[in-house]
Amino acid sequence: MDNVKKISVFLDRIEEDEDGSAEAIFVLEEEKDEFREFVLPADFLPEGTNEGEYLTLQISRDEEKTKDALDAARALLKKLEE
Repeated sequence: MDNVKKISVFLDRIEEDEDGSAEAIFVLEEEKDEFREFVLPADFLPEGTNEGEYLTLQISRDEEKTKDALDAARALLKKLEE
């Protein structure tokens, strides 16, 4: 995979909801002393991950899925135009 972005994030806490699901609250340092929180389902965490750990998120473009979605949208538009 080319053009992959890796981001180091801190797992601040895991919050459990009444329905049994859980959310992982991450902190990302954007600049010195500037932080941003974001949330993902706790199910996304690797097994054995605990609060207070640093994790590496890897983000890359999924060109194949993007192409497939565009192709499907074009096919639908063409069908609607008929």
